[in-house]
Amino acid sequence: MKKLILLSMVIFSGLLFGQNIELVKKIVQQINQTKDFKIITVPYSYFMDQSEVTDNGIKLKGFYKNGKLRKMEHFVGLSAWNIVTEYFFSDNGELAFIYSKKYQTLDENGYLKNPKLLSESRYYYEKDKLIKSVEKSDNDEKTDYLKESENLINHLKNYQD
Repeated sequence: MKKLILLSMVIFSGLLFGQNIELVKKIVQQINQTKDFKIITVPYSYFMDQSEVTDNGIKLKGFYKNGKLRKMEHFVGLSAWNIVTEYFFSDNGELAFIYSKKYQTLDENGYLKNPKLLSESRYYYEKDKLIKSVEKSDNDEKTDYLKESENLINHLKNYQD
């Protein structure tokens, strides 16, 4: 009997988990199909004033619809690679999904004409809690994306003021 209850709980939680991922995918699809965003771009000069300096710049874009932040694109250019991260937010402003890619831009022969994809990661959130991650990575670096998203939102707000 205990095994049957345990098995039922595992199956039920798997069904709920799968439904949550599908909801996140719908949110991302809806945002990606949205037109006419108001886009706020925070330039590298702003980050330099905040003492955030990299070899090849930083750029942050906020995509707003009806006054709500729906998406952010964050670019960080380091000496040998670039990191591009997209943040997606639900209708109520909660973090829903993150898609991050890291590209190698420099090797022993100099800068690459076609940057090489080193890693690609997807993070699914519900009520500001990570519910699933899919990582194709060559490194062990871990980023607290929830904290990072809050930091980037603050940069957008400060830049607009």
